[in-house]
Amino acid sequence: MRDGMTIIKTFTSETEAQIALNHLKAMGVAGFIEADNCGGMRPHLDLTHGVHLLVADQDREQALALLLDSAEEVVVPPWTCQSCGEEIQANFDACWKCGAAKT
Repeated sequence: MRDGMTIIKTFTSETEAQIALNHLKAMGVAGFIEADNCGGMRPHLDLTHGVHLLVADQDREQALALLLDSAEEVVVPPWTCQSCGEEIQANFDACWKCGAAKT
Protein backbone atom coordinates (compact mmCIF):
# COMPACT_ATOMS: atom_id res chain seq x y z
CA MET A 1 0.00 0.00 0.00
CA ARG A 2 3.04 2.26 0.33
CA ASP A 3 4.05 2.09 -3.34
CA GLY A 4 4.19 5.63 -4.67
CA MET A 5 3.42 7.04 -1.20
CA THR A 6 5.55 9.21 1.08
CA ILE A 7 5.35 9.71 4.83
CA ILE A 8 4.98 13.45 5.26
CA LYS A 9 4.52 13.58 9.03
CA THR A 10 4.55 11.30 12.06
CA PHE A 11 2.18 11.95 14.96
CA THR A 12 1.94 10.59 18.50
CA SER A 13 -1.79 9.94 18.28
CA GLU A 14 -4.20 8.74 15.62
CA THR A 15 -6.51 11.66 16.42
CA GLU A 16 -3.87 14.23 15.51
CA ALA A 17 -3.08 12.37 12.31
CA GLN A 18 -6.79 12.22 11.41
CA ILE A 19 -7.17 15.98 11.91
CA ALA A 20 -4.24 16.62 9.57
CA LEU A 21 -5.60 14.14 7.02
CA ASN A 22 -9.03 15.79 7.12
CA HIS A 23 -7.41 19.16 6.47
CA LEU A 24 -5.53 17.77 3.47
CA LYS A 25 -8.67 16.10 2.10
CA ALA A 26 -10.58 19.38 2.42
CA MET A 27 -7.88 20.97 0.27
CA GLY A 28 -8.07 18.22 -2.34
CA VAL A 29 -5.06 16.13 -1.31
CA ALA A 30 -5.75 12.45 -0.74
CA GLY A 31 -3.81 10.40 1.76
CA PHE A 32 -4.06 7.76 4.43
CA ILE A 33 -2.97 7.00 7.98
CA GLU A 34 -0.72 4.10 8.90
CA ALA A 35 -0.56 3.04 12.54
CA ASP A 36 1.00 -0.07 14.02
CA ASN A 37 -1.16 -0.14 17.16
CA CYS A 38 -2.95 -3.47 16.69
CA GLY A 39 -6.03 -1.86 15.20
CA GLY A 40 -6.40 0.54 18.12
CA MET A 41 -6.14 -2.22 20.72
CA ARG A 42 -2.74 -0.95 21.87
CA PRO A 43 -2.83 2.86 21.54
CA HIS A 44 0.32 3.22 23.64
CA LEU A 45 2.25 1.94 20.62
CA ASP A 46 1.37 5.21 18.86
CA LEU A 47 3.76 6.95 21.24
CA THR A 48 6.67 4.65 20.50
CA HIS A 49 6.10 3.75 16.84
CA GLY A 50 4.23 6.87 15.76
CA VAL A 51 1.25 7.29 13.47
CA HIS A 52 2.26 8.07 9.90
CA LEU A 53 0.42 10.33 7.49
CA LEU A 54 1.13 9.33 3.88
CA VAL A 55 0.32 11.03 0.59
CA ALA A 56 1.12 10.25 -3.03
CA ASP A 57 4.66 11.16 -4.05
CA GLN A 58 3.42 13.80 -6.49
CA ASP A 59 1.35 15.50 -3.73
CA ARG A 60 4.20 15.65 -1.21
CA GLU A 61 5.17 19.32 -1.62
CA GLN A 62 1.57 20.57 -1.67
CA ALA A 63 0.69 18.51 1.42
CA LEU A 64 3.72 19.75 3.34
CA ALA A 65 2.85 23.35 2.48
CA LEU A 66 -0.77 22.86 3.58
CA LEU A 67 0.25 21.32 6.89
CA LEU A 68 2.77 24.09 7.51
CA ASP A 69 0.09 26.72 6.90
CA SER A 70 -2.33 24.99 9.29
CA ALA A 71 0.32 24.64 12.01
CA GLU A 72 0.27 28.33 12.86
CA GLU A 73 -1.58 28.50 16.15
CA VAL A 74 -2.81 31.53 18.00
CA VAL A 75 -1.17 31.64 21.41
CA VAL A 76 -3.44 33.08 24.08
CA PRO A 77 -1.59 34.32 27.16
CA PRO A 78 -2.63 33.31 30.69
CA TRP A 79 -4.92 35.60 32.67
CA THR A 80 -4.70 36.83 36.25
CA CYS A 81 -7.55 36.20 38.67
CA GLN A 82 -9.04 39.49 39.91
CA SER A 83 -9.91 37.94 43.29
CA CYS A 84 -6.71 36.22 44.38
CA GLY A 85 -4.08 37.24 41.83
CA GLU A 86 -3.34 33.69 40.71
CA GLU A 87 -2.11 33.24 37.13
CA ILE A 88 -4.49 30.93 35.23
CA GLN A 89 -4.00 29.19 31.88
CA ALA A 90 -5.97 30.79 29.06
CA ASN A 91 -8.23 27.79 28.44
CA PHE A 92 -9.82 28.02 31.91
CA ASP A 93 -12.88 30.23 32.52
CA ALA A 94 -12.60 30.15 36.32
CA CYS A 95 -9.78 30.36 38.82
CA TRP A 96 -8.61 26.95 39.97
CA LYS A 97 -7.62 28.38 43.36
CA CYS A 98 -10.61 30.46 44.46
CA GLY A 99 -13.27 29.64 41.87
CA ALA A 100 -13.77 33.23 40.68
CA ALA A 101 -15.00 33.57 37.11
CA LYS A 102 -12.76 35.02 34.41
CA THR A 103 -13.62 38.65 33.80
